[in-house]
Amino acid sequence: MASILGIDTIQHQSGTTAMTIDNSGRVLTPARPSFFAHRRGQGNQSLSSNTNTLVQFNQLDHNIGSHFDTSTYKFTCPVSGVYHFDMSLYIYSASQSEARFYINDASKYRFASVKLGAERNPLSAGGGVTVQLSANDTVSVYAMAIGSSLAVYDGSASESASMFSGYLVG
Repeated sequence: MASILGIDTIQHQSGTTAMTIDNSGRVLTPARPSFFAHRRGQGNQSLSSNTNTLVQFNQLDHNIGSHFDTSTYKFTCPVSGVYHFDMSLYIYSASQSEARFYINDASKYRFASVKLGAERNPLSAGGGVTVQLSANDTVSVYAMAIGSSLAVYDGSASESASMFSGYLVG
């Protein structure tokens, strides 16, 4: 025998809403860890040629759960699960650039630009990964470039140029 369970909201015993289902059947999970970080208002971040450098994302558009720290520039996983991360770095002036996801302070995933014969502005590197992580694992972004006048671009007052985002898939 089939039965129907009619529920609009699921709450934790603390009263925090964990899930809602609207009248169209859309499921919302407002407490799901998620962030969008970018550089703005700090000026361009200098890079030393051929050196991996932690990218300093100082601004947050959102930070559900407060798991991205703008002083360490790292996301700390609140629970074990599958997470998705994206990043895009605007780097200049370089003949080649690379971006890396570091997990627990070790390089794990590397993205590279096309190697050019001369330095160009802009040059970008970035990508996305979906990974299984454990509670308290940290994720950060590092940049490396080859050239003489290297920097991660800060962006402008109205737009972001270098960014890092992530969320818990489940």
